[in-house]
This record gives sequence, structure tokens and C-alpha cells, in this order.
Amino acid sequence: MLSRALTVSLTLAATMGLAACGGDSSADKGATSAAATLAATATTAPAATTPVTAAPATGGGASAGEITAASGDAMKLGTRVVAPYVVYGKTGGTQQNTRIGVTVQHLRKGKISDFKDFTLDAKQKATTPYYVDVKYENLGKLHLQRFLMDPSIEDSDGQEYKPLNLIVLSGTFTKCPAPAKARLLPGKSFTLCAPVLLPKGKTLQRVRFQGDVLKDPYFWK
Repeated sequence: MLSRALTVSLTLAATMGLAACGGDSSADKGATSAAATLAATATTAPAATTPVTAAPATGGGASAGEITAASGDAMKLGTRVVAPYVVYGKTGGTQQNTRIGVTVQHLRKGKISDFKDFTLDAKQKATTPYYVDVKYENLGKLHLQRFLMDPSIEDSDGQEYKPLNLIVLSGTFTKCPAPAKARLLPGKSFTLCAPVLLPKGKTLQRVRFQGDVLKDPYFWK
């Protein structure tokens, strides 16, 4: 298979604190970020990744797929939830409430060699990348931004790790592709992949999504 040449700017940084917020939040002080900015012309070819676990997605409409999860409960991968989602305005105190369908479909374990075309520091080289594939459905009337909808992962100590922000100037990062469109329009859906680095010595516990910081997050494992 022929490899595809990409021009990629890779920003290893945590996405914004609130799941649907354009500003900083004290609620995210516990979240771990990897701080570095890397650029390269990458020659990337599809490579196999190891599935951690998987379950078939549940079918049906919103009522059939709605799940109410108690705080701390973890659902099987493939389970669909209808979650509250808050869009915060640029001025303080303004917000819009809606609902989205969220299905964590797969959790894939990658290799740090997936980033072989980029310069990583010693600590980053000792991490293990995980790729979280999530389907989102816009069940409301708002236009939603893709970059505010990432999931995160937690380790066995409850530490949260946010996804890397990958800026691909040309082509795609084949190990973990982003959706073609930056916005999720009402009545539409897309599937995205969120790459997360887990530090050496840490054990992956579960995937996390929180669309409203005032309500309990959802977990999958």
C-alpha cells in the first residue's frame, strides 16, 4: 500500500476545560495536559492498532438508546447515551442548553511509533497513545463545534487526561482521523477519533464524557 505524504502541525495540548465551553474553568485543574508544539512533513500509512475492547452499538431512536448512568458507573463500549450539553457564550453568564447522542464505539491502543515523524521529549516517548472513536448526534437546534466535543480518559487513580489537539494541514492522521466538517448541524451526526497519551506507569481505567460541568459525567469501559 502506498503511503501518503502529509503536512502536519501537531499541537500536544489539552483541549479546553469545559466540554462545551470557550473559556478556562477551575473544574479542569486536575486534568493532565501534554505541552509541546511540533511540526513535520509526515509520511503516514495505515497501521494496525490493538482493540482494547469493543461492543456493538445499540440501535433504535432516542428513547430506546437513552441511558441514565449513576455517578461512577461505567457502561460498555457501544452503549449510546443522550447527554445534556451546554454551549457557553463568549460573554460571561450566557449559555444555551441542548442534548446530544454520544456513543463511545471503540477504544484502541496505539504505539508511540505512530508519532515517529514528530519530535517528542523523553516523557512523551514513554507514554502509550490510546485512540477513542466516538459518534455524536446533534439532537437539538444549535450548531455545535467539533473541537469542543472531545472525550477524555481516566487512569485507575481517577486522573483525567485530555486529547491531543491535532492540526492537520493536508491529508489526515490515518491512525486517528477527525471528521471532515468542523460543525455538527442539527439532526446530523459524525464520528471522530480523539488521541490521548497515557503516561508511563499509569493504567487505563475508563473513557469519560461530560457535556455539562454541573452534572455527572458519563463513563465507558
